[in-house]
Amino acid sequence: MSVQRPPLEPLRPAYRIQYLTDEQLNQLQEATLDILENVGVKFPSEKALAVLDGHGAKVDKATQIVKFPRGLVFKAMNSVPRYFMMGARVPEYDLQLEDGVNLFSPRTVVACKL
Repeated sequence: MSVQRPPLEPLRPAYRIQYLTDEQLNQLQEATLDILENVGVKFPSEKALAVLDGHGAKVDKATQIVKFPRGLVFKAMNSVPRYFMMGARVPEYDLQLEDGVNLFSPRTVVACKL
């Protein structure tokens, strides 16, 4: 027996809600880059440490702390697509994430402001 499922349609609101001001977004970005660059992130995986070291991150193998220079962060961000497909178990439920689209499901809300 086949179940008829309605197509998933994203909500495209007529207006945009901006939760943070541009100044707050800049402060958040600067704080994030500061943590990545000066505090670092612990990676308890030899394989991950080797990959990150090979891509220019500052790796301390003794502490397993990796620090990411801001140039490396921006280079990585520029190498990925701005929008992408979020794949579902059933292909007709794949969701294209894009700017200005809200997607709702029983357990998740995704608001795309990229």
